[in-house]
Amino acid sequence: MWVLLGGTLLTRVAFFIVWPFVAIILQRRFQLTPSQVGVILGSAALSASVTGFYLGNLSDRLGRQNLMLAGCAGSIAAFLLLASANTVALYAFAAILVGLCRSAIESPGSALMSESIPDQDTRELAFHARYFLANIGASLGPLIGFVFGLATQQGTFFLTAVAYTVFGLVLARGFRHVPIRPRGSDDGAARLSQAIRAVNNDRRFLMVILATFLTYVAYAQVESTLVQYLNLDGGGNGISLATTVLATNGLTIIVFQFPLLHFLRRYDLHVRTQAGVALFVAGFLAYSVLPIDSYAGWIAATWVLSMGEAILFPTLNLQADRMAPDHLKGSYFGAITLSNLGFAAGPLLGGIMLQNLGGRTTFLLTALITLLGGVSYWQSSRMRGAAVSD
Repeated sequence: MWVLLGGTLLTRVAFFIVWPFVAIILQRRFQLTPSQVGVILGSAALSASVTGFYLGNLSDRLGRQNLMLAGCAGSIAAFLLLASANTVALYAFAAILVGLCRSAIESPGSALMSESIPDQDTRELAFHARYFLANIGASLGPLIGFVFGLATQQGTFFLTAVAYTVFGLVLARGFRHVPIRPRGSDDGAARLSQAIRAVNNDRRFLMVILATFLTYVAYAQVESTLVQYLNLDGGGNGISLATTVLATNGLTIIVFQFPLLHFLRRYDLHVRTQAGVALFVAGFLAYSVLPIDSYAGWIAATWVLSMGEAILFPTLNLQADRMAPDHLKGSYFGAITLSNLGFAAGPLLGGIMLQNLGGRTTFLLTALITLLGGVSYWQSSRMRGAAVSD
């Protein structure tokens, strides 16, 4: 568990030094439009989404170890390619490989954490800790990149490749000292077709997937569309403002996630989810009316949205963990990655809206999408209530 948590911190710092600024690199180097940038960034999320369920089920049947190590190796290759690519096609291919390999690490890793910690409260704390460390990386990465002038440098991807090399080596050593028994048919792991049927029959879980998809579509605007908007309309201060917004997002998670967990743990997951959605909506509505030169306003709006993220996002793995049968942990954690299609559709949709409607209308429509996600979460809660009463 400590290897997984430490690897999360290391790789997220290296990843966020440059990845949030890929849109700017593509705009400056290849003169791409916002919608074209959205296609490339969306490709990474799309590759993770369409393969996550299969890779999660594969880890149920074949074990977590080999899949996670292969994901590290593929990530190294992908970031080396990003560091040296000189065409748009190579960038797009590398982005797809990044998403694929991330899925090969994340879904089996989540299932491994769930299986290794029998106590539910401790397991919840571990998932929060993993998300917490990821956000330390999301906060420190852009700041390091901006301060040292690495943020918009293509060669910075070499650092990310080095980070995944270290993580892969330490992970391999950890598996060697604490071997994870390969799973097989004796564990009752379902074949892919059986897993698909089981998930398809779980309508409440499908509603959670839909709701999470809509939430991710909205949140993708922060990582893609918002950065482009501030860069295009913010003049010479665009990059510094975008860096400030991203750092505010990560720092808010770092400071408030565990106090919020302590305050809200008495409440049901669905109550926490609705509170997070409400803060998301408020943040995007603020984005839609803020003047571009209002530093304080952008920081305040991002703080509100980030408070919603601190509440909402850690609950998603917990929902998958509580809904999943023991023999389908990997499949359910893989299935929830179908929601990542929101991260694929979000940049493309946001780029099209930004290009044709402008920033204010884009963020207003994003607030509406978030609201629809909240309605879907509420419907899932109602279905659970009906199941209990039956």
